Amino acid sequence: MAKEWMLLAASVVTTLVLALGLITWFAPQLVGLPADLRLVRVAEQKPAFFEAVFRREDYGSQDFIISDPYTRVRAKPLYPELPGVGPNDILGFRNRHVPNVADVVCIGDSQTYGNNAHLEENWPSQLRMAVGNLAPVVYNASVGGWGAVQYLDAFSNMTLLQPRVVVVAFYSGNDALDSFTVAYGVERWADLRVEPTLTATDAPAVAYSPSADDAWQVQFAGGPATTFTPGLRLASNQDHPAVHAGYAIMAEVARQISAQAAELGVRVVYAIIPTKELVYAPRVASEAIETPAAYAALVRVEQTRIATLAAQLAGLPASDYVDVVQPLQAAARSDARLYPEDTNGHPFRSGYRVIGQAIAKQVARYLPEVPRGLVAVRTGTGTPQLALLTDEGAAVFATPNVARANGWSLDRIRVVRRRDVAAMPRFPVIRMVDPARFGPQAIVLADR
Repeated sequence: MAKEWMLLAASVVTTLVLALGLITWFAPQLVGLPADLRLVRVAEQKPAFFEAVFRREDYGSQDFIISDPYTRVRAKPLYPELPGVGPNDILGFRNRHVPNVADVVCIGDSQTYGNNAHLEENWPSQLRMAVGNLAPVVYNASVGGWGAVQYLDAFSNMTLLQPRVVVVAFYSGNDALDSFTVAYGVERWADLRVEPTLTATDAPAVAYSPSADDAWQVQFAGGPATTFTPGLRLASNQDHPAVHAGYAIMAEVARQISAQAAELGVRVVYAIIPTKELVYAPRVASEAIETPAAYAALVRVEQTRIATLAAQLAGLPASDYVDVVQPLQAAARSDARLYPEDTNGHPFRSGYRVIGQAIAKQVARYLPEVPRGLVAVRTGTGTPQLALLTDEGAAVFATPNVARANGWSLDRIRVVRRRDVAAMPRFPVIRMVDPARFGPQAIVLADR
């Protein structure tokens, strides 16, 4: 009997200890402990926020490309500005800073990152300059070695920047196999495995450094010289189950991106950046240059691949497709140096300018003019704020009466969202009456 009582007592004590432990963890205020004491504990399955962002091993790495369990690869954060690469921001993307709000987000691989060019020379930067007085905030969320799967992941995250337009730039030179490798090699993306009979081992072996036998140097009549690697680029366009699946993944990713964009009210602009080989194909033909068999095969199949994918992209909701192939081919007929003379397939500044200007024409359609004058800013907390917007920045009127006293009519005021003015410099609240500085006349004089 005594033994049974001892077992019962031990059970009660154990239960109380467990209960007290649970209360201390989940509701510490019930036992007289401050609730924020829980914050000093870090669950193993949830890393500390700043430890995840400020990863010392990333900054100390000697590698430009870092491994990642979800995106497979990502770029080193805070990488310095060097010829042809950098600077990278805290997220590892090629920007001088991370904005709170972006008008345009560009997503792609090294062709969008802008290898071979300074930051201001890559096509996202040249897009920003091409739209002129619309002055958008453009954020480049691209990493060399990425494919369609990473574009989908980046889009889902970049919507936090409240973009008006997201540009997704596929690259026909290797996106198909890059997309296949990630979808079939990373369990997180298993739902993108469009062909269930395939596995990651079905990817063809590709040497991403071109062999000497594959390099074909061409000197155009009275123009530039360059070196093509048609065998390397044909690998991602060949008649192979993994390549077919890769292009199908690209189309499925675009479908999912457009579906998300339609729900969020974001416009998506798609482009397919071609290989250097396809860019120069019309000039090669016009000069009757004899081509290797691999080059002829690449041009033929890449044209078909791009046409098929472009037709799929053009029919998606909340989306547009921009052809950059023809503008690049037209530019290649001139003597401009669009690409290096060696096997490097990334454009120079002049090549990126063609891409940026072609895409800018479509993007500009969805960018409103920079608001100026008196506006009502929706804050989401009740009554909109009356603000004066000028070329220099934004300033809020202390009260509607102050706005009236400065000469503004409060009838038919333009209403803007907070994100519309988020990138503008802010000035002190306007409390004084000085129409010359804060009235309609100040805006008129600035326009002269």
